[in-house]
Formats: sequence, structure tokens, C-alpha cells
Amino acid sequence: MWAVALAEPGRVVGYSTAMATSRGHAHLAALPDHVIATAQALGGLTVIVTDQHDIVYRATLMADWGFTDTDRLTQPDLVAAADQAWASGEHIVRPCHIETATGVHDVVVDAGAIDRRWVLLHVTDRTEEIQAIQIRRDFVSNIGHELRTPVTSVGLIASALRSCADDAAAVRHFADRLERVSYHLGHLTETMLDLARVEGRPADATRDRVPLRDVIDRAIGLWTESAQDRGITLRVKNKVDVAVFGDENGLVTALDNLIGNAVHYSAPGSRVVVAVRVDRAEGNVAIHVIDQGIGIPEHDRDRVFERFYRTDEARSRRAGGTGLGLAIVKHIALSHGGTVTVESQMDAGSTFTVTLPIMVEDSPDSQTSPTAERPRIDRSDTGKEGTP
Repeated sequence: MWAVALAEPGRVVGYSTAMATSRGHAHLAALPDHVIATAQALGGLTVIVTDQHDIVYRATLMADWGFTDTDRLTQPDLVAAADQAWASGEHIVRPCHIETATGVHDVVVDAGAIDRRWVLLHVTDRTEEIQAIQIRRDFVSNIGHELRTPVTSVGLIASALRSCADDAAAVRHFADRLERVSYHLGHLTETMLDLARVEGRPADATRDRVPLRDVIDRAIGLWTESAQDRGITLRVKNKVDVAVFGDENGLVTALDNLIGNAVHYSAPGSRVVVAVRVDRAEGNVAIHVIDQGIGIPEHDRDRVFERFYRTDEARSRRAGGTGLGLAIVKHIALSHGGTVTVESQMDAGSTFTVTLPIMVEDSPDSQTSPTAERPRIDRSDTGKEGTP
């Protein structure tokens, strides 16, 4: 006969009295109501086992942790926690690592013996919390590394200025260097503040209908003069009248970073093109920022969106890069329900693509659909042709 049945929201594992007796566990005949109530009140990831690690109760969420096809506790760290609680008769708390089908989880296990017949284990998953702490540590470490060089330079330049105060030419030289270092520090500070703003902004903050044409025009306007000074042609191809739901300033910031990178890493006489493609069937719009620059090595392409990652550190510093721009772009794209990708060919250029969902009002029936073909650019300046 079955002595224990299903108890929602958790699950009490059924077993037969005969089976329990044959194993020498006649005390498994039933879990008292107060034990089940305790387990259910805890909720989440909760399991109750015997001294032989037989599972007599598991919360429904434990199915996600690989407890669906077994009636025995097999996770080594959980077994060790159960044994410690059983042996000591006391409530224990210990960090553990649990390997599941979704990966390794960092958890904290609260374990305690109940009536000297069972051990209750409650698991708190701290994986995301620990990852967030590690990200913050890495961020602080990287900031320290980024600030060390310019701060050291300021001290050295100040010392040099003091020693050559009577040499006007030398003073101008070191003053120019100090100005460049100051600009870099200011740019780094502003970029870090941009990252903090976009990551700290609630997902639904200042969201509204945003005409994509306005976003592109604003971003292009930020780089028109700089591109002209560098002898680079900057233009927009295939403007469309679609709107997205989002934060206009955030979207401008994303395109600002992409266009800025394209201008900085392009040679005089080359082109930077912002091309737009609308896919009505998929309900999205793709914004391609295409350059004819040096390209990105294949082994770096999966990492360019990481904070402070640079494919060429020396060149990036000369260009005034902080290593944060693409991380900002990625965060903004994801927060708008979109994506950002990169395609690149060495010595031919790169194409960064931000794909965003268009607003429902911009459905296929609301207006004539622009071409959905992938935009092409003429690379005749460098003798190359290609598609983004």
C-alpha cells in the first residue's frame, strides 16, 4: 500500500510500506503534517531525505535540478551536508557547488535534522549574485588599470613642466600632452557614467515611440564634422519611416558609439555607411554601420562586446578608445529586445548590426514596406565590394 501521496506545492515521494521495511526504514511510513507544512512554507528548492539519502519529499522546483528520475540524493555536496546535519543533530549552513543540466550552480544549503528521522535541506541559488559580485570586482579592477596610466602620466608631465619652466617650447610640448591626457580621462569618465546610466536605468524608463530616422540623424550629426576633418565620407543609405519603442537618447548613444568607432578606425578617403533594412515579416529593423577599416581578427569577434576588451590595445588608446563603447551598445540593444552582431574581414572592414523590433503600428498593413533586401555598399574607393 502507498503511505505517502503527492503534496502540492511540493512533492512527497510515494513508496510502499513493504519496500520501506525491506530496506530497514519502517520510519518512512509517513511524514508528519508539521514536517510537510515546514517544507511547503520554505518553498523553492527543498528536499527531505532519510539517513540513507532516500528522498521522501521534494519541492516541484527541484525537478529543474535533476531530481525527477531518482528517489535518492546523489549530489555529492548535498549528501555531505545531509550527513553533517544528521551526525551533529544541529542546523548547519554551508556553501556548495551543484552540477545540473544547466551548468554548475553556486548555492548555500541550510540543513537540519527533523525528529531524528529525516534531514531537511533548503537550497538557495546564489549563482547570479556571485556572478554579479565578480563582475563588479572585475569592473573595479579594470577601472583601476585604465586610470593608472593617465594618472601616472599627469604626474610625470607635471614634473617635466616644473623642470623646464624657462623653456617655452618644452612647456608647450608638455602642455599639449597634458591636454591629451586630460581629454582621455574625461572621455573615460563620461563613458563609464554612460555605462552606469544605461545599466541602472529601469527597462521601461522613458520609453516612447521613437522614429528611427530621428535616431540616425542625431547620431550621424555627432560625427559629420569629425568625419570631414579626417577625409572620411559619412552617409546614410536607405532611410525608412519606421518607429521602435524605446529610449531615444539610449538608442542615439548606441549608434554614436558604433559610428564613432567606424570613423576612428577608418583611413582617410574611405567611407562609413549607415544602412537600414526593414524585415516586415519578422517585425524588426536592422541598422548596419559599415566601415572600410582594418577589420577585426576572427578570434576577437566573440569578445569585442566585453567591457574593456580591445583587439589592439595600443591602437585603441591612440584613437581615444575606452573599451566600453561596444559593451554599452550591447546593453542598450538587449534592453530594447534587440541584438547586436559583428561581421568583419581583415583589411576590408567591419559591419556592426543592431536589430530592433519595430512597433506594432508599423505593421505591414500600415504603410508601404521598403525593400527587405540586404543593403549593399560600394567599396570602390578601396577596390572592394561587399554586403554588410
